[in-house]
Amino acid sequence: MNAATFRDLVLSEFPSLLEGFDEWEGLLHLQVSEFRQFTQNAIEAHSFEVASSCFQIATTALCEGDEELRNAIYVSYLEDLDFRSDAAKQAKQLMSSELKKGLDDILDYNESLGKEQPRDDR
Repeated sequence: MNAATFRDLVLSEFPSLLEGFDEWEGLLHLQVSEFRQFTQNAIEAHSFEVASSCFQIATTALCEGDEELRNAIYVSYLEDLDFRSDAAKQAKQLMSSELKKGLDDILDYNESLGKEQPRDDR
């Protein structure tokens, strides 16, 4: 899966993201960031069905994506999701094992760099 396939997958499930994706055409990390913000908004609105669908798409991108897409999922999606709220803690249970491992990997990597992680509730 490459950036174009990811875009098509996201927009087929969530057409409301078209404007944001078009605004950042050709800028994968910013498109993934739009998707991350959409996921975070769904979580905080307790829209767990939507959040679950987002996590499924992110899992597919992480498992089947090319190097560029996997990097964007780590850096512009997993690293910036905030799991401190009660709603987010509930939503985290909906994540696939692959996505949870990816989250742990990016948090562990940042910790090894001495990077502050205010969004990590581990």
